Amino acid sequence: MVKLKYLERPSLSIWEKIFFIDFMKGLKVTFKNLLQKTITTKYPFEKLTPPKRFRGVHAHRVKDGNEPPSFSVLEKFMDIETGESRCVACYMCQQACPMPSLFVIEAEQLPNGKKKVKKFEMNLLNCLYCGLCVDACPVNCLIMTDIYEMAQYQRKNCVIHMEDMSERGKDFDRRRLKEPDRIWINDSERIKLWGQVKWS
Repeated sequence: MVKLKYLERPSLSIWEKIFFIDFMKGLKVTFKNLLQKTITTKYPFEKLTPPKRFRGVHAHRVKDGNEPPSFSVLEKFMDIETGESRCVACYMCQQACPMPSLFVIEAEQLPNGKKKVKKFEMNLLNCLYCGLCVDACPVNCLIMTDIYEMAQYQRKNCVIHMEDMSERGKDFDRRRLKEPDRIWINDSERIKLWGQVKWS
């Protein structure tokens, strides 16, 4: 049987009791950072641009000639014009989602035998922003942008539609497609906000 060993609390000296030495030790970090510049932002008057890999509101990439090789295979069965969402209604995003009911995806069969997506909606009130749907998309259509201001006054406005997602995707790619896929745009931006990281 293991005996528990209890340590007695050390008694304070008279000087420690009078001058609150332990209390002052506890405030050491506070005093050290008291006069330094703060790293918080004055939102909403000051806003930071999130990293490219930030998990913000969803968007669709459109057919513009920059599709992955998998798209050329699936395009044989789809009717997608240039500038339209490159969604192929494979339902992989819905299958990968922990909350699949947030997706409403509908496609129809055309007389020429091809398929066309008619509806793609997401209810962001149920979304966990985990990014599993983005990882599952075989044609790199579904992406997450750097937009984080999504508060609405009505619940119905939290449902996003395919047309809006396509416009958002065009805007995101126009702004940030050629940017390196990293957390910070460059080291000077990171150092400006967080200081130089000193590794032990």
